[in-house]
Amino acid sequence: MENAKRHAGDIINRYKEIWMKLENVTAVGTGKARDGRICIIISLENDEASTRDIFPVEIEGVPIEIKISGKIDASQNLL
Repeated sequence: MENAKRHAGDIINRYKEIWMKLENVTAVGTGKARDGRICIIISLENDEASTRDIFPVEIEGVPIEIKISGKIDASQNLL
């Protein structure tokens, strides 16, 4: 499992800067796929096929899952 996490993290380190520049992408991270494997999670503000279709089902053997997060405002005061 640690090797899978490391491999997914290495992929993210190589592609995150490019992915985060895409309109509609709000976050990139790792998590567990529906089948329990480590995956890369791409969070989108809106469920738009034009963005969703950019991403393959997997990259270098690691599944990619798309999640719809809505708008993320990191500066929002939560207190």
